[in-house]
Amino acid sequence: MVNPNQVPKLKLNNGLEIPILGLGTWKSKPGEVTQAVKDAIDAGYRHIDCAWIYGNEKEIGEAIKAKIDEKIVKREDLFIVSKLWCTFHKPEAVEPALKQSLTALGLDYLDLYLMHAPFDFKPGDEKFPRDENNQVIPEGVDYVDTWKAMEQVYKKGLVKSIGVSNFNKRQIERLLELTTVVPVTNQVGV
Repeated sequence: MVNPNQVPKLKLNNGLEIPILGLGTWKSKPGEVTQAVKDAIDAGYRHIDCAWIYGNEKEIGEAIKAKIDEKIVKREDLFIVSKLWCTFHKPEAVEPALKQSLTALGLDYLDLYLMHAPFDFKPGDEKFPRDENNQVIPEGVDYVDTWKAMEQVYKKGLVKSIGVSNFNKRQIERLLELTTVVPVTNQVGV
């Protein structure tokens, strides 16, 4: 068991602190992730990393609610991260996608919302829409426009911070040149 008060934190550029120890929920099996998150919170984890594409935010939300109801943690003790999926890059889709994640997680806000990747996919029911050659179909939305919509949900207080994921140096530099809110992080998957 980890004492949550002893887990080191990093200060983000907006002043928030993120625990360096976090539970990733990618590839967590349905029916198992709820218990895994409960166990992680009991063990001292306060940072939970989620994403819409993982398909398990509802179960994660159930675990968070259970631990809050048990008075093991308060909402403000937790640092919850989720990510905007590539089919939601149109600026008008960003806030509804965020609200979908918030509803599934049973939360009023996220501590950090990331753009999952610097490229978009055609919107629709397919998570990875493909053409007849099995190539993913882009929509053609500029990630800068998507970021500007993320800035708006940040300014509305639906998220406490925003960041990017899987961006390269050139993409980050372009974002910094054309937008006003500096990403707090670039989460890179392996």
